[in-house]
Amino acid sequence: MTIVAIVDSGVNLKHRDIVAKLWRNISEIPGNGIDDDSNGAVDDVHGFDALASAGLSASLLNDGDPQGHGTHVAGIVARLSPKSKIMPIRILDADGNGRMSDALFAWSYALENGAKVINNSFGVVGLPPAEFSFMEEAVRFGRKKYGAVFVVAAGNQSNNNDILPGTPANVSGMISVGATTASGGVASFSNFGKTSVHLFAPGERIVSSDAFNSSGSTIKNGTSQAAPMVSAVLANFSGKKKNISASALEQKLFKSLKPSQQLAGVSVSGSLLASGMTRKITRLSPKARSLRSSSVDHVTGQRRRDRLIGVLDPSTGVTQKDVENDLLCKGNSFIEPPVWPFENIAIFHVNKSSRRAFGGCRGSRHRSDRVFDKPRKLNSSAKAFNQMVDSGFFQSLEWDAVVQLASADIPSMTNSVHSGLLETFAP
Repeated sequence: MTIVAIVDSGVNLKHRDIVAKLWRNISEIPGNGIDDDSNGAVDDVHGFDALASAGLSASLLNDGDPQGHGTHVAGIVARLSPKSKIMPIRILDADGNGRMSDALFAWSYALENGAKVINNSFGVVGLPPAEFSFMEEAVRFGRKKYGAVFVVAAGNQSNNNDILPGTPANVSGMISVGATTASGGVASFSNFGKTSVHLFAPGERIVSSDAFNSSGSTIKNGTSQAAPMVSAVLANFSGKKKNISASALEQKLFKSLKPSQQLAGVSVSGSLLASGMTRKITRLSPKARSLRSSSVDHVTGQRRRDRLIGVLDPSTGVTQKDVENDLLCKGNSFIEPPVWPFENIAIFHVNKSSRRAFGGCRGSRHRSDRVFDKPRKLNSSAKAFNQMVDSGFFQSLEWDAVVQLASADIPSMTNSVHSGLLETFAP
């Protein structure tokens, strides 16, 4: 059994395609309002909700998927990898808005609870490469320590990701997936990239679970739909060999691909998934109802200057305790104590209403007298950023960024479904 984490907008936990395939946290007692397993999440029976800030509660997960995107993604994995378990993790609200920092929380939760494949059908475009560093560190850690693989949608802007990077699509260690048409060519909306998009999978007129009808299906288009097809295939490979490494799992995936001349110059592998693995997901189930058509995926995001994300510099020998002792002195209310989704990644909440600075911190071997010996007034989040940089503790320090799902410029599809959509891919 392979656990596939769906980091998205939530999942309709009662949908007939998914309900029997949900991951179960056996250490958690449902509905008692207690964090039974002391993992920081309350009532996280079937997954985790990063949007619930109060105690990292999983309560919002019970609302299902008000946006609708995550259920469709999860349904693809459920249909193509029926022996796998689905772990819903919510980082996107009803409007499709989320944050990079919540993605870090999501990955940490998924890894610690046994997820082997982590699907990410979300993103943002236009961030500078410097802001990839904390995500690259998290992915590196997950691959090395847990043997997990990370799959990401390439994006729906028709962009060359080699030139205009998408995040986390261009994060090192991610498997980036573009979308094809029924004939196997690049979908008009799909991002591409000879060095940044690894492979392609079907992304037009994909039939999967409807979040708003627990017994129905709907049609969506996008690289968001292509990515979980790859996640499902990886899950199937993982289920056949226990304790397989991330690199070995990726090798099995790429060996199974079908080379395509249409994809040779627009992806790393120049290949796509074979039809035998994906054909059934493009056909409407005889029992399906309530057909709708929609297209959602990446749009340009914005920085949020209320959370700082820092990666510790290993050359300094600094520890979590050093950071908290030096930067978060008693009485300081400008920056709250950090949360550590990973052992070397800190997330700081910046309280903009405060005008108090860091005070001097005695007794720390990493104390910086230059920066912290005297309290100073701060009137902007930029000054908080500068003080953190000056501490010398971090190899990278970036403001949080917004990720989003929104309508893309994809022609609306009709409710009719071509039953033989992938027949041209048949071997």
